[in-house]
Amino acid sequence: MESTRLKINIDDINQKNSENVYKLIDRGESAYMEQIREIANQISIYKKKIILLTGPSSAGKTTTSYKIQQELKKLNINSHVLNMDDFFRPLKDVPLMEDGKPDIEGIGALDVECIKNCLNEILTKGETKTPTFDFASHSRTDVWKDCKIEKNGVIIMEGIHALNPILSEDLDADKIYKIYIHCNTDFVFKGKTIFYARELRFLRRMVRDERERSCTYEKTINTWDAVCAGEDKNIRPFKNNANYHLNSTHFYEPLLYKDLLLKKFEEKKDNPVIKKFIDKFRKCATVSKEFVPTDSLIREFIGD
Repeated sequence: MESTRLKINIDDINQKNSENVYKLIDRGESAYMEQIREIANQISIYKKKIILLTGPSSAGKTTTSYKIQQELKKLNINSHVLNMDDFFRPLKDVPLMEDGKPDIEGIGALDVECIKNCLNEILTKGETKTPTFDFASHSRTDVWKDCKIEKNGVIIMEGIHALNPILSEDLDADKIYKIYIHCNTDFVFKGKTIFYARELRFLRRMVRDERERSCTYEKTINTWDAVCAGEDKNIRPFKNNANYHLNSTHFYEPLLYKDLLLKKFEEKKDNPVIKKFIDKFRKCATVSKEFVPTDSLIREFIGD
């Protein structure tokens, strides 16, 4: 399944912002939530048991997993969200790359057999035990969690390798629903694209990394190419295995990130990447984060 890239005119967004910022925000939130409801309805109609969700960095995988869980609850379907990170191998067992460093983003970093066994037990028994991983020590803990679903319950598993066919090759395909989440909207100005979809995720990541991880913008910039290379290797090749491509773009985002980043960027405008974004932001109006709903996916990145 391939999805068509959307294009939104920044002038139109600026105009809607000046007319009624609340309607602009609501339009963005509604477009995202309509997709969540459609996914939940399909899961219900086709009686799926295992939901596999993946997407590139800062696409909104975690929040989306719980949004789907909430919508399923409205349909009287209980669900459990599992994070694939808990299935990591101890660092000493992770295959090495050519430079001798552990390939922590490759499929070999996961205990694939454990994942397959847990998913199979969910399908055949309705229950399983899942591991937990301690990232401080880079090792699996001794704690295993009970995971049991009701007759009409489902498991939602999210992680960067969720659509890799090796994880579901031995499972009943009719019981599995696969979701690929990404930003799939370019923003244009006077006929020219000024914010590509991948750049929107880049801005999300810069905001989140500085807020949550005390990571400088320069560091995020310096690691972004490697992040994208990992996505191109481990995630994007399998995106067309998905039953549903979910576009997590919210129409007002460029205006929001201008408000959050422009002043800070102007202090670092000697950086060519930052200077490029300063020029892009000057074409945008601004939206304060105070207008963003507290339960919005965008809060995963901007906080509060």
